[in-house]
Amino acid sequence: MKWTIPNQLTVSRIFLAAVFFVLVGLYNPQGSCTAWLMGAGFVIYVVAGITDILDGYLARKWNQVSAFGRMVDPIVDKVMVVGAFMMLAGPDFLADSAGVTQQLPYWITGGMLTCVAPWMVVVIVAREFLISGVRAYSESQGKEFPATSSGKIKMILQCVAVGAIVFYLAWPSSIPYLTWLVALLVWLSVIVTVYSGVLYIFNARELFRSEK
Repeated sequence: MKWTIPNQLTVSRIFLAAVFFVLVGLYNPQGSCTAWLMGAGFVIYVVAGITDILDGYLARKWNQVSAFGRMVDPIVDKVMVVGAFMMLAGPDFLADSAGVTQQLPYWITGGMLTCVAPWMVVVIVAREFLISGVRAYSESQGKEFPATSSGKIKMILQCVAVGAIVFYLAWPSSIPYLTWLVALLVWLSVIVTVYSGVLYIFNARELFRSEK
């Protein structure tokens, strides 16, 4: 691996993700430092997002695209986003345990402060495993399996949803209707996740037909 600036940014995002997970894992609805922890987590998350944009931009601009970057960058993105959804669906974020009466119906929030129900995490993780498996099989057959626009939109929505959730946990009363915005972003990200997964499978039908 060449220790280029884009690759350095990719590696730095691994450490930023680790710090972010620690901060989210320390969340305590009754704790006195909760707002500070989530505020720091939000800043770390934004910085990680900036490095994600920069490493790809600089790699293309300086012609420093590498095999390491192509392989590790999307993995780090998935770990950051999927790991965040997993943690934000944990028992520490139950509205009942925080003593919070939610403004939204239970079917929308799942009883979670984050609006991330456990079943949503199952859907997100299942989609990532399924598409990764199909892509790996396609490449093993010497056929390209490029990303689609729906997959890119899915990633953007998931990233924005996680950022909005952490912002809400840090400053819940800072923006009117912030709870509604968080719920909308979470549901949109899940819906687009399912849609993009179905679209990938539909696009791969020729691969399965040829194998048959």
